[in-house]
Amino acid sequence: MKNLEDNYWKQVEDLNWGKEHSILRIEKELKKNHTLSECIQLDDFVQNKVRQLKRKFHNDWLDDPGINVSDDGWDDLSNEVVGRGKKFYENITVKKLQEMANNYDYCENFSYCFQWTWDKKLI
Repeated sequence: MKNLEDNYWKQVEDLNWGKEHSILRIEKELKKNHTLSECIQLDDFVQNKVRQLKRKFHNDWLDDPGINVSDDGWDDLSNEVVGRGKKFYENITVKKLQEMANNYDYCENFSYCFQWTWDKKLI
């Protein structure tokens, strides 16, 4: 299981979201280098990590002073953290999330790189 998780993290990091926030570029890379099934599995992994992050910091987000983003911004910020890779994800803190929010150091939205797979999950 650990090797599988490490493999997913490597795939996320290889997409270089933190260096260039290009949904179209990443979508093309995903389609070129992975099967549809692999892309769906990677999306599931990403969304699971986003949910874990949101649960972990939910109260901090809503606290005073909190993390200054809207519901939609919280989704974007959480996806940004996952999109930057394992080390960034594992070392994220409330203070860093607050700084990212205050400095608009996040983009909309890493999960959109997988949007083309969403309707295919229903098949």
